[in-house]
Amino acid sequence: MRSKSTRAYSCPASIGPTSDSGGASMTAEEKRARRLFSEFVKASNAVLLRSFDRNKTYVEIVDEYRAIEAEFVARMGDDEPGALETRRHVAESIFSLARRSGPTFEVCREAWNDLVRIGFTGSLTKCMYSLMYADFCAFDEQPEEGLAVLEPLRAELEGWIERSRAAQRPTMFYEDQLETSRRLQDELEARRRGERSPKRVTRAMVEGYDFGPEGEEINQVSEAIWETRRAVYRAFARSRGRCFAEIADDYRQVEADVVARARACDGYKPLVPKVRRYIVQDGLRAACGSEQPFEVCRDAWNEAVRRGFSDFEAQCRMTRMYAESCGFNQKPEEGLAVLEPLLVDLEQGLKAKELTRKRWLKVRAKRRPPMHEEEPPPSFYRTWLESLRELRDKLDAQPKAGAAPR
Repeated sequence: MRSKSTRAYSCPASIGPTSDSGGASMTAEEKRARRLFSEFVKASNAVLLRSFDRNKTYVEIVDEYRAIEAEFVARMGDDEPGALETRRHVAESIFSLARRSGPTFEVCREAWNDLVRIGFTGSLTKCMYSLMYADFCAFDEQPEEGLAVLEPLRAELEGWIERSRAAQRPTMFYEDQLETSRRLQDELEARRRGERSPKRVTRAMVEGYDFGPEGEEINQVSEAIWETRRAVYRAFARSRGRCFAEIADDYRQVEADVVARARACDGYKPLVPKVRRYIVQDGLRAACGSEQPFEVCRDAWNEAVRRGFSDFEAQCRMTRMYAESCGFNQKPEEGLAVLEPLLVDLEQGLKAKELTRKRWLKVRAKRRPPMHEEEPPPSFYRTWLESLRELRDKLDAQPKAGAAPR
């Protein structure tokens, strides 16, 4: 049985963003716990923002995280679940910092081992950080370390997919993560055999590369992009069991941090529209994943369409997720309305790509330099067409509003 203090960190998924009665039935103890956790999140975000200061060392930022950990654990008193949750958030933040700026592989491994020892804040964060560590192992050419993490993770992901299917819940997130784990596993196994991936950037390559006079600013912006994406993703990963108003607050805080950095440094300004796209896309994922009322999911979808998708693959993923949510909410017509035009685009894209492929074969036959395709290959279109057609058929089989039962 969960304690009252544990319940204070979440609220039912059915509470929408406009609800103003979420705290009416909470006890004084629960209100205090929620307030403390909210203060902790703000303090942690402030440390994250300071971690981008080039004058701050890794050790100094870790010390700041440890200081707020000690402060809030002490303030929580006898609330053991709350103290454990705080320690886990700090361990995840330190690991993320080590992954981004740790001076050696040993530093990242130490942070990872500490995180594993204390535990993760949820299954989504466990998956996310496991893949991050495996990717860092590939960066530092440590295949055995990475494979030791990926093999059990894949088994867990397959279990989550089976349970989600049995409960008729969306499986897209777990399927995506399983595909990423397979790609990383193939890469690490190849490295163990002594083979190198042509797309893998390693620590040795980075340390031996001359970035030129503008390299420092480029590196700063690149790091900021990835750290901001992780910050947005952490907001999404914390969304299970929380009311959507709190999730939205997480996203707004991330966006505000990026805008503040952009005002202080021109190099960050290109990040703002990109981050806003990531935020609305993950906002949609959080709305659908936490099974919000249909109106909340529809508003999140409309905002994602208004902002624009980060790429065509993201559009396909978000469309499928929203359409699945429509089916779950017994709104098949809404799902079909977004699926049908995307299927047309995919069919046309596949035809165009197959024509391009034929031209490429003719060029290769004449021994001219090969063309490098930046757009998705034909397999991308075929895979998405198969997946979305299957979903369309499921939605089409659902009873429509006003229709007589079949």
